[in-house]
Amino acid sequence: MAALLAVALIAALGRPQAIGPLQVSTSGIVQIASIPLLGPVGAALVGALPVVVDRNEPLKRLYNASQRVIFLLAGATVYVAVGGRTLTAGADDIGPLTLAVAMGCASMSVALVNVVLLSGVLQRSNAGSLRAIGTDLLRQIVPSYVSYAVAAYLLVILWAPGGLDWASILFFLPSILSIQWGLHQHADLWATRHELLTPFVRALDLRHPGAADEARLAAGAATSVATGIGLSPDEIDRVTTAARLRDVGMLALDGAPAAIVRRDHSTAAREVIGAVTFLESTLAVIDGHHERIDGGGQPAGLSGPHIPVGAKVVAVADTWAHLVAEGWSAPDAVDHCESVAGRMLDGECVAALRRALEREQLPGGAS
Repeated sequence: MAALLAVALIAALGRPQAIGPLQVSTSGIVQIASIPLLGPVGAALVGALPVVVDRNEPLKRLYNASQRVIFLLAGATVYVAVGGRTLTAGADDIGPLTLAVAMGCASMSVALVNVVLLSGVLQRSNAGSLRAIGTDLLRQIVPSYVSYAVAAYLLVILWAPGGLDWASILFFLPSILSIQWGLHQHADLWATRHELLTPFVRALDLRHPGAADEARLAAGAATSVATGIGLSPDEIDRVTTAARLRDVGMLALDGAPAAIVRRDHSTAAREVIGAVTFLESTLAVIDGHHERIDGGGQPAGLSGPHIPVGAKVVAVADTWAHLVAEGWSAPDAVDHCESVAGRMLDGECVAALRRALEREQLPGGAS
């Protein structure tokens, strides 16, 4: 108990680091490992006590602690129900496969109860669709708990059947912290790359006042829509960046007739940012964000399934953001997008925009 609680307290000082759809969270791994090592009560204590080091207000701490107690007790109940039992160092009377199945079932139970609890809170606070909220949370939470279960299983194998007891943490913790450090460095690099793009948006705003705020609106809407249709984290990042930079091609067409600017600015973005090598896949999205579902768009006249999904997302975000920047209310702008769905805009993306509006996930007006 003391060893696992110490690791959980240390883990509570940092946030989980993400890589693709997975998170690496020492806290989550320790919570799952504590189910076979400590039993229901011990697991609940390891999950709840580290909340005291949070900087949240008391009400949030109470909710977080209660949530962890509930889902860990649920996971421990399932663990016992499928044949698992509390293990001690040197225990060798439980097969690796039996342990893996029991821990896997417990981990999925924890994830599902977590989804239910969070969905209820979000639905009450945002008045959105409980089913839509739950679906989105499943995509985010379940993959993370799969990774927690694998790491926790390895820790338990070292601890109990392996006979290393608390010393197994000496193998486990440095590896996890090293991975988190590496992911933190990756996140810093990501932030630096995106900061390099800011001057392009500022330059566009100098030529076309209001463009920076419209880019902010489009990027926020694109993030919500891309998340709502289940794109991967890498795809969401690509689409959000494309929405932010979708109009920078206007810088290459300064002084050209308005009709030329409208027609060519999406492909002209390559003249402005084409030398930025990590934006190659983003440029492909920008190229197609003025294509239409009915084939009447530009520049290639693509239709329906031939339009890249990222471009469909940015088209919806661009339409919504432009209307809001012109003074429309967010709900009216969504209504307009729905009125042209199936002709100009993709219906699935517009439906995700509606859900984001209902859950108050769309960005606000002028900043």
